[in-house]
Amino acid sequence: MTAADLVLHGARLLTLAPLREERPRVGPAAGDVGAVMDGFVAARDGAIVATGHGAALQTVERVEDAVDVDVHGRVVMPGFVDPHTHLCYAGERWEEFASRRSGADYLAVLAAGGGIHATVRATREATDEQLLTLLRRRIGDAVELGTTTIEVKSGYGLEPDEELRQLRLLARAKADAPIDVAVTYLAAHALPAPYTDDRKRFIRDATNAIAAIVDGSLAEAVDAFVEKGVFDVDDVRPLFGAAKKAGLAVTMHADQLNDVGASVFAARMHARSADHVANASAEGIRALARAEIPAVLLPGSAFFVGYPPPDARRFMSARVPIALASDHNPGTSPLEGMPTAIALGVTLCGLTPHEAIVAATINAAHALGRGGRVGALVAGRRADILVLDTDDERELAYRMGAPLIAEVYASGRRVA
Repeated sequence: MTAADLVLHGARLLTLAPLREERPRVGPAAGDVGAVMDGFVAARDGAIVATGHGAALQTVERVEDAVDVDVHGRVVMPGFVDPHTHLCYAGERWEEFASRRSGADYLAVLAAGGGIHATVRATREATDEQLLTLLRRRIGDAVELGTTTIEVKSGYGLEPDEELRQLRLLARAKADAPIDVAVTYLAAHALPAPYTDDRKRFIRDATNAIAAIVDGSLAEAVDAFVEKGVFDVDDVRPLFGAAKKAGLAVTMHADQLNDVGASVFAARMHARSADHVANASAEGIRALARAEIPAVLLPGSAFFVGYPPPDARRFMSARVPIALASDHNPGTSPLEGMPTAIALGVTLCGLTPHEAIVAATINAAHALGRGGRVGALVAGRRADILVLDTDDERELAYRMGAPLIAEVYASGRRVA
């Protein structure tokens, strides 16, 4: 008998279990959700101990005070993994949104001191407690919408001291969050005014901050916005080299608006992921495929900014692992929650509903270096589990914005 303190049964169970070996899903596997009818999942002390169907439930013994729920045919699946967000900010950018919808170019807004720079000013002016309150609220909002693992970047400090401030606040938010928070040092998001005429000095100072980040265990990855008019491959090469030498993962905003060779560079750097990639070249896609690096698609950004969204079929046909993320940020993707990212991944990027679910769970977990820990309902993994208020998971894509998240469990404990 297997002892459990949480049992959900009578489910349409989506296990997302590895088909053969633990690797990001590509090819036909990228649309296989591992559906089990009349399924159950059992957990104890925050970890999954068993899954199965039908009569196999008799092998599970409930400990005293166990939570035992018959979900009556509803979908039970892994919690969502959101591998790219910018939750640490203050202020909103209503005017910029309106001007862009009237035809203003995003990079032109940035060059004129708006965009990221506007959020930097508001974030610097906020107190630590104000930022913490905002961070905790946004993490809580993500939980309500089914996210059980989330990446959060710094990046609205720009100068090293302000970036370190944000990372320390993120550490505090992570410590009391009900879910797993992966923190990323977005070292090169935009060039701040004091460095306008000395890009190399900015990169040098941003790189020097890595030592303090490692000493304080403040981040697990380093990121940069590699884009025309922002930072190019040669600019960020020493930053990423230092990050890897220090034992940190690297990821990057790659080829979002223009092909600048960032996807090829991501492959050469053995990056954890390449994100955005809407304008990745054929060479870049082939390079990501060879290196098995997940391409994190951010359809919310394409939707809000108005540029052509990434074509998922280009990546799928080349056998590049696809992940989805919300890219929640105040300027270019004020998108709330992974269900909307799933729906947009289908309607804008060309994923099937099941491919989008794979991209939002197990492949997103791989994009955060957590492929063996979360993203699937498998014995030994963290008991991050969703109950949907539907008997067909495709409704996540079909009914965009519908309130389908019925119950959320993180490490076996109900959090929403």
